Amino acid sequence: MKIAVCDDEKVYRDEIIELLNIYSAENNIILDITEFEDGVKLVSSKTVFDMIFLDHQMNDLNGLDTIKSIRQKNIETKVVFVSSYSEIVFDSMKYNAFRFIVKPVSRDKLFEAMDSALEMLNNERRLIVKDEEYNESIVVYEKEVIYAQADNVYTYIITDKGSYRYPYNLSALEEELDSGGFFRTNRSYIVNLEHINSYDKTGIILSNGHKAVISRGKYKEFNNCYLNYIKKSASR
Repeated sequence: MKIAVCDDEKVYRDEIIELLNIYSAENNIILDITEFEDGVKLVSSKTVFDMIFLDHQMNDLNGLDTIKSIRQKNIETKVVFVSSYSEIVFDSMKYNAFRFIVKPVSRDKLFEAMDSALEMLNNERRLIVKDEEYNESIVVYEKEVIYAQADNVYTYIITDKGSYRYPYNLSALEEELDSGGFFRTNRSYIVNLEHINSYDKTGIILSNGHKAVISRGKYKEFNNCYLNYIKKSASR
């Protein structure tokens, strides 16, 4: 998940980044965080961020003008306004702000925003794959993927609806998938944690009955990852 933190005061950037790193560790997900000291640099960035934590009162380009410029590019990034000026909350809604958090940022408010954003992103995330039967490219939602299996330079995506070819290798797919919802069990498999029925040290039984092999050295990491995933799902 790519996140931008934009505030002209370093102390507030550091505060948000520290909380994001805690969230990342507790939820076993990878966050790629970039910080900006003003809106001009954020708008000029070529990176499309999944989420932006944005201050309002900044030099050169304030928060409202920054989000306005971002929306003009047709970028539907989830923007969380972080400001001491609570009176701008209604103006921020004009630009489809995702959340408004009053400084100082609390752990509970930031974690709630992250939980909601990740849930929405997981429902929206898609893959472009090849339907070999009809020789056409189609869109598959990540949540529909049961598992992926390496096949030389390609990867096969397995869903309830069928098997589709992903045009790159398993490592490339691993980079594209949501790190909080999938786990690579060995050189050949990536499994969707939502589709696990049972598991032991020899393998993982998935919702379609398939058994995915898990490497002996990966079992402990997988077990911790899956238990964290279950705890997080139960708290929603």
